[in-house]
Amino acid sequence: MKNYSKAISLFEQALTLQEKLSPLNHHDLSNTYDIIGITYYNMKNYHNALSFYEKACTIREKYFSNEKSTLATIYNNIAVAYNAIDDHSNALSFCAKTVSIREKNPKEDESSLANIYKSMGLIYHSMQNYSKAIIYYQKAILIEEKILSSDDSSLETTYNNIAVASHCMEDKQNALIFHRKAFVIREKTPSPNDPAIASTCKNIASIYHSMKNYSEANIFYQKALAIQEKILSPNDSSLASTYINIASIHHSMKNYSDAVSFYHKALTILEQTDSPHNLSLGITYNNIAVAYDCMEDKQNALIFYRKALVIQEKTLSPTDPEIASTCKSIASIYHSMKNYADTVAFYQKALTILEKTLSSNDATLGTTYNNIAVAYDCMDDKNNALLFYQKSLLIREKILTPHDLLSAPLYSSMASIYSSMNKKT
Repeated sequence: MKNYSKAISLFEQALTLQEKLSPLNHHDLSNTYDIIGITYYNMKNYHNALSFYEKACTIREKYFSNEKSTLATIYNNIAVAYNAIDDHSNALSFCAKTVSIREKNPKEDESSLANIYKSMGLIYHSMQNYSKAIIYYQKAILIEEKILSSDDSSLETTYNNIAVASHCMEDKQNALIFHRKAFVIREKTPSPNDPAIASTCKNIASIYHSMKNYSEANIFYQKALAIQEKILSPNDSSLASTYINIASIHHSMKNYSDAVSFYHKALTILEQTDSPHNLSLGITYNNIAVAYDCMEDKQNALIFYRKALVIQEKTLSPTDPEIASTCKSIASIYHSMKNYADTVAFYQKALTILEKTLSSNDATLGTTYNNIAVAYDCMDDKNNALLFYQKSLLIREKILTPHDLLSAPLYSSMASIYSSMNKKT
């Protein structure tokens, strides 16, 4: 175990003696300041680290300005410490000082130059200036590909950094290229069950998923899963996340039974580890419901839509569109089961939200009025059916042309109601 506090105490005793007995021995003094700064940095006490780095820097700039390499090292230490406290402006300033020295003699210490380029890349990355980050990562790569072996872990890290920055810029092709370069190196590690391999596989899968290349996405999610199932506890949330990703892939490929199977695997974990009203649990319930709905398994779809709704109503705003959407899905299932009273009840719940959040002539509102009208019609409640058909018609007349065929079924339904009402009178 590293006892940094004890080290600091000893270094400071040495420093006190140096300052008293040999104050003119600037070389030893600056080295001691630097070592104390490094120790504080390792303790994550970045402000103290900066204080000692700057003392070392002052001496080196004054007495050893010709020792460029040593000066570059202290500038780099200061830059890294500033970056650790999110002072990006000062971090970049000291990085630039380091680069100006290193670039004058690039062959002298190429690995240090590559590292400072990577540091600048990371700073720009943390500032969300991804294009600048990539420029400096690429500068580092040009050096690293020359001086490192093709399977060096430093190379893998830089490839991964470029991939992540590219992904942030929505440059998925470039992200994929560099994630795969990183993966080739990562796969050569002695441990085939390295969690970093699983992470890289998930990154690659995520990009393929976003590109709608579902078969490749599934391959890489499965690679990640094979590792995670070996190294993680059975109820680890990362495992649940991968199950959900695989379920989503199967859902997109219309393999609904496989989607349901993986959603249930995720649920087994989430129901043990999440609170009963956790929104992520609600989303998973909803996803399972949709998959069951697509399989025409209305009973199970209804069970999971209602579970999702319970959580949504406890965690979301009363007028959240997600609640309205789930209410409409439940209403639609009740309609298919010919339970028209519950159909109306849930469409009305949705309507309460939609009327508050949508414009008065929104097409979604028109469709919901129409669905309520159809349910009332099926219940032989002609007055309410007519009322909601008319509400739907008012909207359609505003957003459609007078002769649009989409209005024809609505006119037909209303005509049928008027006809039946006339027969009764």
